[in-house]
Amino acid sequence: MVLINVFCVPQGKENEFASMWTEALELIKNEPGFIDAKLHRSLDPNAQFQFVNVAHWENQEAWKAAFDKLQLQELTKQVSFEQIPALYEVEVYLEKG
Repeated sequence: MVLINVFCVPQGKENEFASMWTEALELIKNEPGFIDAKLHRSLDPNAQFQFVNVAHWENQEAWKAAFDKLQLQELTKQVSFEQIPALYEVEVYLEKG
């Protein structure tokens, strides 16, 4: 299962957001069902969503349990941002070759 989460961060707060996200990942990385995560930063400074997180979890239940348990609200108060998280599964897969 894939978590895709897009983030709208106020201009000038991008580095603070990336640091906060890294701290949050340190808490999440040892949770059952977590596989990996990558935070992508837009090359366009005027993009609506400056950051996109793509993370893999074993299943939806593991993701929900981790976020319910960790309660990251205090950490995420460091930087104001908007997010739109959603869970996905692969519909079509193409590999070069």
